[in-house]
Amino acid sequence: MAGNIFSEKGEWTCPKCGQVTTDPKCGNCRFCIYAGFWPRFISIWVDKGVIWALGQFFSFSRTYSLQHFWWVNILGYFVYLSYSVACVAIWGQTPGKALTKIKVVGLKGEKIGWGKAFLRNSVAALLSLWFLILENQTIQHISPAEFSALEISKRHAFIVHHLPKTAEIINYILFAFIWSEFIVLFLNKKKRAIHDFIAGTVVIHDPRLPFLPWRRSKQKASEQL
Repeated sequence: MAGNIFSEKGEWTCPKCGQVTTDPKCGNCRFCIYAGFWPRFISIWVDKGVIWALGQFFSFSRTYSLQHFWWVNILGYFVYLSYSVACVAIWGQTPGKALTKIKVVGLKGEKIGWGKAFLRNSVAALLSLWFLILENQTIQHISPAEFSALEISKRHAFIVHHLPKTAEIINYILFAFIWSEFIVLFLNKKKRAIHDFIAGTVVIHDPRLPFLPWRRSKQKASEQL
């Protein structure tokens, strides 16, 4: 899909049969242009799996010392932002979205920029930043000698034990926000979640999208030569 996917009248061309329509579903083959529950659900858990794997690496490396804990926390947060925001800003897709052939675009199907990509992830990013600040504040009240005396496998749990109650509340809020996204998705024709309304975006489904989004960028560049 080159340029805007939707015309000024809201028309779009079905990627499966080529019919032009203004409805969410193609009148001929019933293909829905807006990504529904299952592709978005799968993409979220694929992305969470990637972030979890990265998190395991960071969790292990940051327990080497309290100083490592502080610096690795900061680095891990920026890696998370790069994954969640940069991928969407550059390609419109995270790896999970690329796997399920869905893409984040503007309301007319245009490419979104860095501003909308950040707005779309702003709630999770701000909650994660709040949690990060609480963690880094907590380690300031822990003795380096006491921390070093612990077995490496027990150091992370030791810090979690000393976190304030607010950190647990943040986790509950983040969990509730994620699931509320799916509830809102069922309540509108364009299947927009809360973060889509915040950023002015919509998620479309196109089976023609390549698995590796940067290949699409290279293809467009070659077509322009």
